[in-house]
Amino acid sequence: MLTAFLGLFGISPPAYASRVSAFGPSLHLMSHRGGSLEHIENTLTAFRHTSRLATASILEMDLAMTKDGHVVVFHDNDLVRMCAVNGRIEDLEWKDLPLLVVPPVLFGKVDLGSKEARRIPLFEDVLKACPGVPMTIDVKRGSEEMIIKVGKLIQKYKRERITLWGSFRDSQIQLCRKHFGDSIPTYFSRKRVLQSFILSFLGLTRWMSYKESALIIPNRWYLLRPKWFEDLNKVGIAVLVWGDKKDVGEGPGGGINTIEGFERIRKSGANGICTDNPTLLQEWLKDHPMVKMDRF
Repeated sequence: MLTAFLGLFGISPPAYASRVSAFGPSLHLMSHRGGSLEHIENTLTAFRHTSRLATASILEMDLAMTKDGHVVVFHDNDLVRMCAVNGRIEDLEWKDLPLLVVPPVLFGKVDLGSKEARRIPLFEDVLKACPGVPMTIDVKRGSEEMIIKVGKLIQKYKRERITLWGSFRDSQIQLCRKHFGDSIPTYFSRKRVLQSFILSFLGLTRWMSYKESALIIPNRWYLLRPKWFEDLNKVGIAVLVWGDKKDVGEGPGGGINTIEGFERIRKSGANGICTDNPTLLQEWLKDHPMVKMDRF
């Protein structure tokens, strides 16, 4: 459209260097909270299991900080759903954190003899347990102090090229960049998703200035636009899709856990799928490859 018209006058969008090449085939499978339909979410057991799958994957996780300054892996704002107690992570010291409960869908499947199966893990312990495994980290509502600690841990374990971090809150991503610049790849905030989405209708996706390395969006029909995804791929930005209601199945929300859902995302031209059932997705991917970033 407008891009083609401008091309008649020799005007073209700026060139971008690829930002996500280090992730390689791991882009195709994002393990939501470590695979919450196979192990208790956000535990060392879950992350170790997924990192051993034959198909390389990205470990997706959420971070919080305890009252005494320990960065831990935990999703919710409070402890009710996952620990069956009142309170919040930030109000407790590390030594006082309760054990996780076993979700009904996992009864009979989880080895409760393992100390790691029900423990809220330190972020650093996950880094030690999964060296070299790509990760996507959501700093959510974390403080500036927490963001600085997370960034320094990523640097300590030399994970800058295989770690995506950020938040759907633009203010959180600005804090990430304030302290670490572009040395650690970030994904889109909600605000930036909207901006790029609107420009895609005008044929101007590639004219937007991007600092992000990945677009991570929910599985909603109006967002699954192949031309948008292709244009983003051309400037080195990967597209990953997470679940929204109809494809969640028995998961906690956020993963795509059905074959029908996998196929819908593959046909959209996205590069990867976020799932609570990484073993199922791994098997499906053997005969149903996702779009590769290196096609450009």
